[in-house]
Amino acid sequence: MKEPVDHILRPSLPWRRAGEGSITECGYDATKVKTLTREEFFSRVKELGQQRAAMLTCMTCSDTAKRWGTWEDDPRMAVQREIEWERGGSYWSRGRSDRGMLMKDELTAINSLIENHREEFSSLVSEVETRRAWVEKKATRASKPKDRGGL
Repeated sequence: MKEPVDHILRPSLPWRRAGEGSITECGYDATKVKTLTREEFFSRVKELGQQRAAMLTCMTCSDTAKRWGTWEDDPRMAVQREIEWERGGSYWSRGRSDRGMLMKDELTAINSLIENHREEFSSLVSEVETRRAWVEKKATRASKPKDRGGL
C-alpha cells in the first residue's frame, strides 16, 4: 500500500490569523492531512533532489508552491491568488459558491478602515513611495562607475 504524501501549507495573507482556516496548496483542509511549510518543502527538494522529493510530496502542492509566490514576494500576486481562488478561476469566470466570501468581505472591511483613517493611510503610502525612490536612487548611484579624476 502506498504511503500518504505530505501536503504543503498554503501561505496566508498577513492580516489573517495563523492556522485559522488553513488549507494546503492543493486545497485540502490542513488539519486533516500531514503538512509541511513551503520552506520545509524547498529545503526537502534541495536536500533530496526533485525526483525523491516528488515521491514524498503531493505533486499538485509541489507544482502550485513553485508557481505562486508569497506576500513577501509580491503582495499584489498574493491578493490576486486569493481572489482567483475564491471566485473559482480567473477574474472573468463565474464565481463559485463553495469557497465563501472571505476575501470579498476583507476587501470591504479594508476599504472601510481606509475611509475612516484616510490621512494615516495616505501618509503610509507616501512613506513607502519615498523609501522605494530612495532605494532606487541608491542602487543607481551604486551601479555607476566612480570618476577616477582622469586616471
